[in-house]
Amino acid sequence: MPTKYALGFGHGRIVEFEDGTAAYYKTGELTQAFRIKIADVRGFSVTKGGKMLTRSISVLGNGTTLATVDVNHGTSELIENWFKGHPLFNTTATPTTPAAPAPHQVSPHLVADELRKLADMRNEGILTQAEFDAQKAKLLSR
Repeated sequence: MPTKYALGFGHGRIVEFEDGTAAYYKTGELTQAFRIKIADVRGFSVTKGGKMLTRSISVLGNGTTLATVDVNHGTSELIENWFKGHPLFNTTATPTTPAAPAPHQVSPHLVADELRKLADMRNEGILTQAEFDAQKAKLLSR
């Protein structure tokens, strides 16, 4: 039986299937926005969407984009957190995968993505300058 995970009001839901795949459904829609194998997911890229208060989230695999969908503001973080918290996340073995950085190091690309997200939230008035500065300091001290 598929397991449904509600992401909250206006954010849709994720449905996990027994075959190791997960589908995202937008709020009020009956068709899947995407369905992908959880183990193939390596990361995410989020950009401003075409409409106000929307984001475009791309689910990334090993050198490829697995899915892209426009979602409400805040939904991309919920989708990303769900996948990153799943035990199958990023478990597909690839022989060309470089060695992981030491635990105390964080990829500069991930830090840059997080800084962009924080700057967007500050520019939209979601974060104050002080909150932005505090979160930025945390990211840069990793």
